Amino acid sequence: MIAKKFRLHKKSDFDKLTKSPNKFYSNNFVLRFVKNDKDISCFAVVTSKKISLKAVIRNKIRRRVYEVIRLNMNNFKKGFNVIIFVKKGVLEIEYQELEKELLYIFKKAGLR
Repeated sequence: MIAKKFRLHKKSDFDKLTKSPNKFYSNNFVLRFVKNDKDISCFAVVTSKKISLKAVIRNKIRRRVYEVIRLNMNNFKKGFNVIIFVKKGVLEIEYQELEKELLYIFKKAGLR
């Protein structure tokens, strides 16, 4: 899990991100970002009940995504709010594939 100061919590931040035109897709993720006025980047991961009705599975996916972010925090550009929406296909992939795809979508978005 990443530190609290790197996570998004406010509804206003989520509203800005969901209206952001900066949107990038991969097979298992949708990434949206917007510039913030801080010297750090903040992240949020959204796993809906469409992924799984079991909270245990949704939390496991969320923890894996946050772990990839935590391990690569120094490689990301600073000053952005980022939200990652998880798609249903993520249930079938292993951690290494998940990490590879997340890093690819960050690079595609120009945040890495």
